[in-house]
Amino acid sequence: IYLVIRNHGEARSKEIMKRLGVSGPSVTEALQLLAEKKLVNYQPYEAITLTPEGEEVAKDVLHRHETLRDFFIEVLGVDAETADKGACKMEHAASPEIIERMIKYTHFLNYECERCGNKREHGFTEFLQQQEK
Repeated sequence: IYLVIRNHGEARSKEIMKRLGVSGPSVTEALQLLAEKKLVNYQPYEAITLTPEGEEVAKDVLHRHETLRDFFIEVLGVDAETADKGACKMEHAASPEIIERMIKYTHFLNYECERCGNKREHGFTEFLQQQEK
């Protein structure tokens, strides 16, 4: 919802349904649940908006998603599509401590790579190729 609003200025059930690839009743049910939790303002056939609390939750989820996706791509060498799908599945389960540790670990690896000549990506790629033999 947050990304739809950010990209289009507003969110409607149809756009959410299309973006997530789910049915209309599924979107309606989810929106009703989010409205009960006071995370969205939802009325059928009206534009959907986030409450201030909903916006904070959405920003946190997006931060988790981007951190996981970037870790999968930059550290593990996973392709972007696989990384994005994996991040979607894990973003709600990873604690703030895990997310923060992943960020620090990525910074550490980048720091170490600068010190030792940027061998991280090549070294891990070579290791994976040898493991597959």
